[in-house]
Amino acid sequence: MSSFNMAVRNMKKSVSDYVVYFLTLIAGVAIFYVFNSVGDQSIVKEISGAEYEIIEMLLLVLEMLSIGVAFVLGFLIIYANHFLIRRRKKEFGVYMLLGMGKKDISKILVSETVLVGTISLAVGLLLGVFASQFMSIIVGKLFQADMQAYHFVVSGGAVIKTVINFAVMYLIVVLFHSVTISKYQLIDLLSADKKTEKQVLKNPVLASVLFVIAAVSLGVAYYRVGFCTGEVDRDELITHILIGIVATLLLFWAISGFLLTILRKWKSMYYNDLNAFVIRQFCNSINSSAITMGIICLMLFVTICTFASGFSVAHQMQENVRNLTPVDYSIIYTKKKSIGKVLKKKGMDPKEWAADNSIEVPIYSSDSVTWATSLGSMIDGAREQFPAARWDTPENIMRVSDYNQVAKLYGKENISLKENEFAVLCDFSLLVKLRNQTLEKGEVQRIGTYELVPASASCIESYIIMSGSNTNTGVIVVPDEVIENSKDVVKVKGHLMAGDYATNSETKKKEIDEKLLKATEKLTAFDYTKANPLPPMSVETKISIRESNNGLTIMVAFVVIYIGVVFLISSAALLALKALSESIDSVGKYVILKKIGSDTKMLRKALFGQVAVYFALPLLVACIHSVIGLRFAEFTLTTIMNEGVIWGACVTAIVMIILYGGYMLATYKGSKKIVGLEE
Repeated sequence: MSSFNMAVRNMKKSVSDYVVYFLTLIAGVAIFYVFNSVGDQSIVKEISGAEYEIIEMLLLVLEMLSIGVAFVLGFLIIYANHFLIRRRKKEFGVYMLLGMGKKDISKILVSETVLVGTISLAVGLLLGVFASQFMSIIVGKLFQADMQAYHFVVSGGAVIKTVINFAVMYLIVVLFHSVTISKYQLIDLLSADKKTEKQVLKNPVLASVLFVIAAVSLGVAYYRVGFCTGEVDRDELITHILIGIVATLLLFWAISGFLLTILRKWKSMYYNDLNAFVIRQFCNSINSSAITMGIICLMLFVTICTFASGFSVAHQMQENVRNLTPVDYSIIYTKKKSIGKVLKKKGMDPKEWAADNSIEVPIYSSDSVTWATSLGSMIDGAREQFPAARWDTPENIMRVSDYNQVAKLYGKENISLKENEFAVLCDFSLLVKLRNQTLEKGEVQRIGTYELVPASASCIESYIIMSGSNTNTGVIVVPDEVIENSKDVVKVKGHLMAGDYATNSETKKKEIDEKLLKATEKLTAFDYTKANPLPPMSVETKISIRESNNGLTIMVAFVVIYIGVVFLISSAALLALKALSESIDSVGKYVILKKIGSDTKMLRKALFGQVAVYFALPLLVACIHSVIGLRFAEFTLTTIMNEGVIWGACVTAIVMIILYGGYMLATYKGSKKIVGLEE
């Protein structure tokens, strides 16, 4: 019988042994193809201009990520093959006993590797080709591209890149097989089923002490990073991250001895059914793979934080486009001259392109009303939180009648003020908290001869110029008579102009948009040759905000999915293969349990418990880490995320249940066959 025929026969006989291996390879190939074929999709090629520049940047990022993904998948393939060889040592010993040489065994393994690789590559590419069509449609809809341009595309470049990468991986695997087989001795192969991995016994007292040290270290790091975020500088953050990594590894090194000590004292549980066997099996497993479990836990932590924060950011950015762009354009000009007159001189007379709902209102300022004075007693806390801010900057001030025009245009509620009241507009969450604390105290604002008290104990979360995120740091709204009667201390700082374009055609709106941005290009450019490089004009349009946010959304979503899925598959596959290896070592133990009277149902329950706990422990620790990690992410992404990471956490939970849970069930099924408990 030829080596290839034997490989085919072995494959048919050991299909269940290859389930985890196939799942990992197929998923890896599909993911690799999907993300490397983005640039060749028909709809993506229809995207042009600034949006395509974002696509090009995305393709560059995905190209760099693919290098790391290839290394991760290559490591997984080698690790999986190590498991499969270990599973079949006795079989190879029988081959050698019957006169087969090591070269012949290597040929069989090479044939099997090529066969498995070819099937996985073909199925993975097929799934990837169809999955990439959905990805193409998603990208097209986000960029509002012409969906009529869609047609089924197979990216030749992505296929070639995928085949080459996985061919190189399999060449390494073939070399690994050859080296591994050459080192085996007949006696070792024939007695393989009688050997288990070395059990590392730990002193329970030492393990308990180290467990407490690790837990306390993590607790301190949690508190500083998660609850004192504003006080932690970069160096301290890096220190706590390193402490967290070391403490996690130490936690897994010590946890088996600590758990065994605690659970053995709980006699009613420990000696119930086969719990004693399951607990000792689990503790022995952790003993022999503490570092691996710690690394897997950290990978799961990165996966959860990446998924949850990434999906939340992408979702929030899309919500911002819908909620923060109520009209087609908004312009702020920090000069006394009318915006309409400035635009007319630039060849963009608003009478020709602006709709009837367009408005232009003045914005005022006073040297006596600065960020420092408006924050009152909270200024010291603000200076600590934002040390680089210029707190002597005058606040933007508006008449209530002018703001109500803006509110009506933007679909916001009008403000009513008494003659001695003021209101604060602010939607930048960190400053909202500080301003609300000042308003709650009822601190007075002085403008000229007027002493104004807060009309409300909280800010009005609103804005006057559109943006892709909540960035309004503050606008003071006062009664009209305050401005009219304080002209000696209150001056016109600039103007706000906002409204819609005088057309309903998206094509014509885009043309007006491009002309407006082109005409104001010099006025909106930063001049870094000056002490104050800020431009005099800021132009925000619904189309430009949407395009920018869509590009960033796609960038975030693609990177999140690529990194998250690869890390999740890697973590789950490593756990699965390790658990299957433990099942090989446990075959004799299950035989003994059968002989002493344990029924099949009880043994299956014990095996399921062993596999479930093996998968659950690193996930549980990773989830605890992630609570703090996501709390830190909420703080650092405040300008983008106002709704937290709940939405992303829900999506993450679904993905984890499907992928991680799928690997766990596949591992349990494979373990049942290995220990002889299959139905």
